[in-house]
Amino acid sequence: MLDKIETYRVTGNMVALETKNVNVYIEIFDEGIINIDVAFGSKDPYSQAVVIKNKDIAFDVSEKDDCMCISTGLLRLKVHKDNCNMEIEGRYGLKLDDIELTLEESKRSCAIKIREDECFYGLGEKTGFLNKRGAKYTMWNTDCYEPHTESTDPLYASFPFFIGFNRYGCYGIYFDNTFRTYFDMGKSDSSKVEFGAEKGPLSFFFIYGQTMKDIIKGYTDITGRIDLPPIWALGYHQSKYSYYPQSEVEQLAKTFREKGIPCDAIYLDIHYMDGYRVFTFDKERFPDVKAMLKRLKEMGFKMVTIIDPGVKVDGNYSVFKEGLENRYFVTDSNGLPFVGRVWPGPSCFPDFSRSDVRKWWAEKHREFIEMGIDGIWNDMNEPAVMDTPSKTMPEDMIHLNDGQPITHAQFHNVYALNMAMATKDAMLRFRPNQRPFILTRAAFSGIQRYAAVWTGDNRSHWDHVKLSIPMLLNMGLSGEPFCGADIGGFEDDCSEELFIRWIQVGVFYPFCRNHNALGKREQEPWAFGERAQKIATQFIKLRYKLLPYIYNLFYESHKNGMPVLRPLVLEYPGDEKTYFMFDEFMLGDSILGAPIYEPGKTIRAVYLPEGNWIDWWTGKEYEGGKYYLVEAPLDKMPLFVKAGAIIPMAEPVSCTADGIKVKFHVFPGVAQAEYVYYEDDMITENYKNGKYNLYRIKYRKDMDTVKIEMEKLYYEYPEGQKGFRVVFEGGEGIEKILVNGQQVNPHVIDETAVAIYVEP
Repeated sequence: MLDKIETYRVTGNMVALETKNVNVYIEIFDEGIINIDVAFGSKDPYSQAVVIKNKDIAFDVSEKDDCMCISTGLLRLKVHKDNCNMEIEGRYGLKLDDIELTLEESKRSCAIKIREDECFYGLGEKTGFLNKRGAKYTMWNTDCYEPHTESTDPLYASFPFFIGFNRYGCYGIYFDNTFRTYFDMGKSDSSKVEFGAEKGPLSFFFIYGQTMKDIIKGYTDITGRIDLPPIWALGYHQSKYSYYPQSEVEQLAKTFREKGIPCDAIYLDIHYMDGYRVFTFDKERFPDVKAMLKRLKEMGFKMVTIIDPGVKVDGNYSVFKEGLENRYFVTDSNGLPFVGRVWPGPSCFPDFSRSDVRKWWAEKHREFIEMGIDGIWNDMNEPAVMDTPSKTMPEDMIHLNDGQPITHAQFHNVYALNMAMATKDAMLRFRPNQRPFILTRAAFSGIQRYAAVWTGDNRSHWDHVKLSIPMLLNMGLSGEPFCGADIGGFEDDCSEELFIRWIQVGVFYPFCRNHNALGKREQEPWAFGERAQKIATQFIKLRYKLLPYIYNLFYESHKNGMPVLRPLVLEYPGDEKTYFMFDEFMLGDSILGAPIYEPGKTIRAVYLPEGNWIDWWTGKEYEGGKYYLVEAPLDKMPLFVKAGAIIPMAEPVSCTADGIKVKFHVFPGVAQAEYVYYEDDMITENYKNGKYNLYRIKYRKDMDTVKIEMEKLYYEYPEGQKGFRVVFEGGEGIEKILVNGQQVNPHVIDETAVAIYVEP
C-alpha cells in the first residue's frame, strides 16, 4: 500500500501522481494499453523487450474527492487518493475493483483481486496445465537438465506476461522487470493474483480488449512481432548431440533422400568444434567444410551450427585474445573477467549488454556464414555455468551496459535476448536480404523479434509428449509463435511407439526438430524399423503438405501476433469446456489435433467445439459441441478440419528447395466461406518492401452449384504462382462449378473429390 496522493501533473501522454515517498506514473500508449510505473524518483526506463511507441491518444483526467480518474475510449482507471489502490473498468464489462501496489526497498509488487471463475494463460514455457490458476512461478532463466515435471520451475525462458480471463472479459499484464520475478496465480491466496520482485522497477503494462486475441495483439504491440522466417525453417529438421565426422553428416543427408523422407536442415552440435572453441571447426572431424556444405546444398539441405556464449580461456585462441584485449567479457566489481566452466572448460562470457560487444560477436560469425552456414543455434545462453551453485554466473558480476553499469542480477534474464540480437545482426549483415534463422534455448519477452525457441533438454518420456502441448500453447499466447520441443525426447532412450506418437504431434509444432543426446538410441525416422519409418514418413509428408497453410499462419503472427499453434480457448472463448483443455490444439483456426500421449492407447476422448468437423483420415463429419471416442490406431493421430475451411496445401516435395506449388482444398459443410492467402518469395526480405501478394478466395454452394471467386487484394509480387488448383473435398453432388462467373468442367480426382484451375 502506498501513501496518499499529494499532487498530480499531466505531460503529454503521461499522468504523474506524487505521494510523500514515491511517484506513480501512468502512461497511455493506446486506448487499451497503459503503463503503470511506481518509482522512488523519476520514471523507470523500459527494458529492451519494449518497442511500442506512443500514439496520439485522446484521454481524460478528472479529479474527485476520493480519487483520480483516467479514461480512454476503452477503459477507465480509478486511483484512490488515500493509498493509490486502483480500480479498472473496461468498455466490454471487465471490472477489477481492488489493485494494490507496494514499493519498498526489498519488495515491489502488485496484487489484484480475482473472480472465482478467473483463468490465467501465458507465462511462456512453464510446465503444468494450460490454465495457470493456483500455481506460482519464478522468472529466472535456468539450465534445467533434471527431468521436467508438471511442477519444475524455473526453466530456460522467462516471459513475465499473463492473460486474465473470466466471463466478464479479459486483460493482459506484462511486468517489465528483468530481475528475478515471481507470479503467484492464486496459490498463496485464492482470491488474488500477485506479481513482484525484490529488485528492479514496479513497471507493468495493462492491456485491455474485447477478446484474448486483442490482448495478444496489444502485448505484441508492446514487445514486437516475428519477422517472416525462411520457408526452409518451417520444414522438418534433423539434429543430434552430435553428428560427426563429416562423412556421417553427408551419409545422413543421402539417407533421407534415398528413403524419400522430406527434410530441410541438419544440425551440428558442439562436437564439430575444435575443442569446443566457438567459431572453429575440428579439421580432423571436418576436413573440408566448404565441400560438405556444397554437397548438402546440392541435395537441398540447410546447415545449422550451434554457437554457445562461453569462450574458452586459451591464450592461443583468437576469439579469447580479442575479447580479453578489448575488455569484452563480463567482469567482477574489480574489473577482472568472470571465469566459469562450460563445455570448453574455463571460459569467459561476452558482455552482450554492450553494443560494441554485440557488434564484435556478430563479426565473429562472418567466416561461418560466408562459407555457407544457413542458421545459428544459440545454446547454454541462460547463461549456464557448470561450476557454480546457482548454475549461472554470480549476480554481482558487472555488465557495462553502454556506460550505465548494471549487475548480472538485472541482466541475467535478457542475456540470451541480447545474444540473439547480435546473432541476427550477423545473419543480416553477412547474408544480405536473406531471412535469418536463429534458434535459442534461453529467452525473455521480445525474443520473437530475433529467434525461435525450443523447450530445452526434455526426455524420452511419455509425460514429456503431454507436457509439450500446454508449454507450446502458452508460449504462443506469450508472443513467441515459433516454438517447439525436441521430437522423440533429448535424453534417455526412445521406444518405437513413443517415437511414432511423438512425431505425429511434432509435425504440428511450429518449430519441427528431432533431436537426441549422445550415447542414446538413434532417433532418425528409420531408426525404429520399417513400421515406424513408414508412419513417420507419412506424417512428415503431411507437414510438408500443410506448409502453405503454416506459412500463412506465420504471416498472421507477423501482422498481429497470433500464435500458430493455439489452445481451443483462443478460438472458442465462449465455450467453458475449452478453458482447461490442455491436450488438444488448434493449428490456426481450422485444424484440430488430439495427440496420443500414453503407451498402448488406441482410442481417446476428443472434444470438438461448435460447428461441424471432418475427420482428416476418413472424411466422416461430426457435429461440434460434443465429446467423441475416436479410434487412434498406431498409424493415426486424431485430426479434424473445420467444415467449410479453405486450406492451402503443397504438392509433394523432398525439401522446400524443390519449390512449393500451392493448391487450395475446400472442405464441405457450410454454404459459403472465404480465405485470404498471402504469397511472397519465402526467402528474402523483399516482403518488407511490399513485394508480396494477397488473394481472397470465396466459396459458395447453392444446391448442386458451386461458385468460386478469386481476387487480388494486393499484387506487388508478379513472380508468384500464376494459377491455383482448387480441390473440393467431398465433391459428390456437385453438378455445376462457376469460376469468377464462368462455368468450368472439373477434373474428377476420385469418388469424393473434384478439382478445377483458377487464375486470380
